[in-house]
Amino acid sequence: MADYQGPDCGVMNSSIDFIGDIHGHYDELVVLLKKLGYQEQGGAYRFPGNARTVVFLGDYIDRGSQVRETVNLVRAMRDAGSAVALMGNHEFNALSFWHENGLGGHHIEAIHGGFLREHTFNKVAIHVKTVESYRGRKKEFEEMLDFLKTLPFYLETDLFRAQHACFDLKCAEELKLEGVRSFTDGNFDELIARANDQYNEYDDSLYYPLSLLLKGPELDLPDGLTFRDAEGVLRKRTRIRWWICPKNKNLQELSFQPGVELPPLDVPLEIQNRDFYGENERPVFFGHYWLTGLPELIRDNVCCLDYSVAGYRGDGRLVAYRFDGEQKLDPKKFVSVAAM
Repeated sequence: MADYQGPDCGVMNSSIDFIGDIHGHYDELVVLLKKLGYQEQGGAYRFPGNARTVVFLGDYIDRGSQVRETVNLVRAMRDAGSAVALMGNHEFNALSFWHENGLGGHHIEAIHGGFLREHTFNKVAIHVKTVESYRGRKKEFEEMLDFLKTLPFYLETDLFRAQHACFDLKCAEELKLEGVRSFTDGNFDELIARANDQYNEYDDSLYYPLSLLLKGPELDLPDGLTFRDAEGVLRKRTRIRWWICPKNKNLQELSFQPGVELPPLDVPLEIQNRDFYGENERPVFFGHYWLTGLPELIRDNVCCLDYSVAGYRGDGRLVAYRFDGEQKLDPKKFVSVAAM
């Protein structure tokens, strides 16, 4: 693996193509890169003259059948300096799934089972496609996990912010103070345990900042209220719109669970008083939220690029935004390909 110089590596100008969740859909990724003008040279896709750079927003693994090919492409671009690859919640979950609880000397009692992510039926099922993609390639699978450890949790420049799910200024500052940008910034065994330990009695857990950046804020639903997500999993929490002021908003207005209609119930005061991403902040790019239809801006400085290429209905899209430093985003600058 080539040496990696951190999350600013490769971002040398303001001409950047942000690409959303791929989930093992290698064929669509190749079509999208070519549509954006990237060409394969020396084993990696590059833009002619290195005039543009890709920022991948995470979630390369699971769901699709071409996980290995996807990871290899993303990794080759990252190592060649033609892309920055950020961590998604699926990469974080995979590292936790395969990491023994207590291996780094800190056993988390609140996690049941021998690994940092419980091996329940639903969680095992999520990783099946990834395991199948590396069948008979154990060493390469282990190398893939090592690659995932190097992925930065977020990227921030004077012109934009990017992360998999939610940008939270306090969480970013906390990680900066810790000197932690990826799981290679310190002892991995200790860092991955802290990232899973929301019950750390010494209050030095990384759980909260990484949970916000990689999974976004969620709200507990009132007793008795549940819904099933796109994968049929019963949920008792809903994702919320972290870019709007929550003051005097109800559950229906704050919920950001596409395809799910929740009632307009009151939300707790602590949620109404939480910070939000303001209209005057620099543009922020993210994936994670399983949108559908044709891509559109959430706001002129808020851009989600996950349009369900791995969706079960088969009508999803792999989406990019062509950024050139503009502080008011342009809906005409989306580029996408339909799921094949």
